[in-house]
Amino acid sequence: MRFVKRIYLLRTIGLGVGFFCVAAAFVQQPVAWPLWALLVFHGYLWPQVARAWALASRIPYRAERRNLVIDAAFGGFWIAAMQGNLVPSAVILSMLSMDNIAAGGLRLFMRGLYASIAACALGWWLLDAHWSPQSDLPTILACLPMMALYPLALGKSTYEMSKKLAERSRQFEVVSQMDGLTHLFNRRYWESLLIEEFSQRRKAPGAQQKESFLLLLDLDHFKRINDTHGHLVGDEVLRNFAQLLRIHLRKEDLIGRYGGEEFVVILRNIAHADALHLSQRLVERARASQDGVNKLYGCTVSAGLVPFTSDMEAHFVWLQRADHAMYCAKANGRDRLVVWEATLVRNAEPATVC
Repeated sequence: MRFVKRIYLLRTIGLGVGFFCVAAAFVQQPVAWPLWALLVFHGYLWPQVARAWALASRIPYRAERRNLVIDAAFGGFWIAAMQGNLVPSAVILSMLSMDNIAAGGLRLFMRGLYASIAACALGWWLLDAHWSPQSDLPTILACLPMMALYPLALGKSTYEMSKKLAERSRQFEVVSQMDGLTHLFNRRYWESLLIEEFSQRRKAPGAQQKESFLLLLDLDHFKRINDTHGHLVGDEVLRNFAQLLRIHLRKEDLIGRYGGEEFVVILRNIAHADALHLSQRLVERARASQDGVNKLYGCTVSAGLVPFTSDMEAHFVWLQRADHAMYCAKANGRDRLVVWEATLVRNAEPATVC
């Protein structure tokens, strides 16, 4: 329906101004009154009829494309009625072609071209027209507003549509990057950020004084929340924890939901002591968030913190080390932070750990 309304505006402007092109040719080479009546209908009544017809159709978009083909047929008929008067004929054909190309590409343009040729041939036969391409000065002057105004109207419409499409594209891009529940980065997009960070660190490992760290956090006893309180409460816990991360982490940190109750953070350009303090504070804040508006319903956090090191051959090694450190935190009693080191050993853990 938006397409119909956009074409209605262009059709109203184009046919209203185009009326004078054909009318000037009719004055140059006089025609019978029925052609004048048809010209008035096409110039000023047809846009209303076409709009109402399209909006009343089951699929307005298809109906409007049909109307554009009818416009092209009218154009071919007017060429015959003007006996090939060169300047207005060229103006009408070019404007109709622009409409069809803009609305439906080459396919619609060809349909319109065939309709114009057929209508021109029919009109030539019905009116017994004679080839008379000469355009006098008044006819040329009458065509100037059409040549000036209609391309401006079409360009403005195309520009506004391009802006809307660009904005919609940006919205879709944001949606494709976000986790629908927590509004943090989703796993796919966050992992692409991790690959980018890893690549930058590998290219210039000593260029920056500060380091990058990978923090993996898992909500303890989350399965019990779902089993006891239901999944709606579980979703609330995930949202509340995501909000806790947004509040207590820095703007430059990249936060993502890795899956289920697991969250990941890339701490960029941060000193080792600051990364350790920040990560420990998250564990403590989760422990303290048992009551209040953003409570976690008894969930605590097990976390693994891993600095970037040049011996890691790929980004997934960074993730594996964070995962190892986090599960060591779980195996050692949960509700704690474990910093990865080469000698770190994961203890045996009960099968019910969650």
